[in-house]
Amino acid sequence: MSSYKSNNIYGYYYGDIGTSTSPSAFYQGLTFNNFASRGISWEIAKKHDVGIDFSLFNDKFSGTVDYFHEQRDGIYQKRAFLPYSTGLLEDAPYANVGSVLSKGFDGNIAYNQKLGKVNLTFRGNMTYSKNEIKAYDEAYSHYDYTLYSGFRVDQLRGLISKGLFTDYDDIRNSPKQTFGDVAPGDIKYKDINGDGIINDNDIVPIGATTRPNLIYGFGVSAQWNGFDFNLHFQGAGKSSFITHGTVAFPLSSRYWGNILTDVVGNYWSLGTNEDPNAKYPRLTFGPNNNNYQNSTYWMRDASYIRLKNLELGYTLPTRWTRNLYINKMRIYFMGTNLLTFSGFKLWDPEMGSATGEKYPLSRTYTIGLTVNL
Repeated sequence: MSSYKSNNIYGYYYGDIGTSTSPSAFYQGLTFNNFASRGISWEIAKKHDVGIDFSLFNDKFSGTVDYFHEQRDGIYQKRAFLPYSTGLLEDAPYANVGSVLSKGFDGNIAYNQKLGKVNLTFRGNMTYSKNEIKAYDEAYSHYDYTLYSGFRVDQLRGLISKGLFTDYDDIRNSPKQTFGDVAPGDIKYKDINGDGIINDNDIVPIGATTRPNLIYGFGVSAQWNGFDFNLHFQGAGKSSFITHGTVAFPLSSRYWGNILTDVVGNYWSLGTNEDPNAKYPRLTFGPNNNNYQNSTYWMRDASYIRLKNLELGYTLPTRWTRNLYINKMRIYFMGTNLLTFSGFKLWDPEMGSATGEKYPLSRTYTIGLTVNL
């Protein structure tokens, strides 16, 4: 049920007497207090899937591969760009206006082989997905790259960095940047639309998405004379993120926080390290709005491969345990999150953190004994 209320902000002045000296000439307007969104329904998903299961060479090689295609329409979304004339200024309604197309494939394979007394199993799995926003509630833009429609869900966006300003002549001869005062050692951005001004109209899709489009794993298992061995790797790819916060921006909160050792000796410094390709811009005591914009300068690749599990075990022969009335006894060692291979070194990329201010995944070692009576 919809309802209305008087509004002291959205109204009108009558005639030519609506001035600061005649505040009584201002007339309050009416806006919606609550708006009933009629006709709301569930999202509609049309899914198509083609798959194949196979088993070859007397079941030595087997697997499953699936291709999926999903069109999801009527996504529930807030109408953030309705005109003011509707009266929906404070409580915009929701409607089924979004549409996303998703497609990709996933699968797994396994290969079993016996070499003498050794039983080997190789296995792997992979999921790759890609999507595109077909419809999105957004205002018209002169620049297609500022729209969400036509791009991926969770697409990373930011300015394109051209390195650091070398001196004040470089600043004067470059397009004007509108995010704050700049000095040599600050980040220089690319003028995408060529209007001589760097502002929000120069923000473009960069990198990949903030969620991995590629997830995979592979491993090997072996058994021999009571010994067993299991090794499993997992990985993720096609994902990017932008570092920010007090960890990435030293001294941005003035007295709070420490400085990463990665920053020491790697930031632009007048007279000592005036490298326009320095890893960090000049340090400032307090915020620096120009340098802290989302951009390719702070963009990092979130891809990684991790040795997720390693397990070694030995099952004692039955003749040793029979007299103890034990059916089976196994001693084992297991390690989790032992190694990580990634181009990003500051913190664990699997945390999904842009600031590093999360508790990291633990590396664990376990020694155990399993007894079946």
